[in-house]
Amino acid sequence: MAGLTLKTRVFAAVKATNLDKRWNVLMDYCYTTPSGDPNDELRYDLFFSCYKDPQTTVFENAKSQMGRFSFEVFRFVKHKNQKMSTVFLHCVTKLCRADDCDLLMPICGSRKKREVAEDPPGSPPSSGHAVITAGPIITRGASLNMLALDSVSSALISGVLTLGAMALCFCIFSVTLLKFRTSSPAALTEVKNPDFK
Repeated sequence: MAGLTLKTRVFAAVKATNLDKRWNVLMDYCYTTPSGDPNDELRYDLFFSCYKDPQTTVFENAKSQMGRFSFEVFRFVKHKNQKMSTVFLHCVTKLCRADDCDLLMPICGSRKKREVAEDPPGSPPSSGHAVITAGPIITRGASLNMLALDSVSSALISGVLTLGAMALCFCIFSVTLLKFRTSSPAALTEVKNPDFK
């Protein structure tokens, strides 16, 4: 069965080519939608400004001509009853001068944030933004084979536990019976037969 199982880590990169070293890639905002339309109102934000989804890791952004990150694949709630579903990845990116990219990055942990969506007058030069779309990433729920294996495993474990419990009961019964026979008063009393000397 094709498709990634849920919670599989997906690694993504946005790379610029045929540029001189003066320019770097800045990923402003990356998100997913269930369709290939980057304007789809149903979306899930992976990272935007200082916000980052807990399952998303940004490895590199605005440091070179490539931005890299990873996230755990998921499915949208509207697809919860489907065997397979799709997720499309979108990143709003721009090029910035290598020396000035840090000035365009948000200041996180502070109430004041730099403007990322639009360049204010006198800000370092950067290109207009572009939306890069990739996908579909096809996801699937737990496969039927895995569910069948789980039920076989459960039956096997139940059988082994039942057999173990029966063996333990047999051992306890045997030890109790053995103690009862050896401590019986008839077995311990000595009866002398007058015919034997």
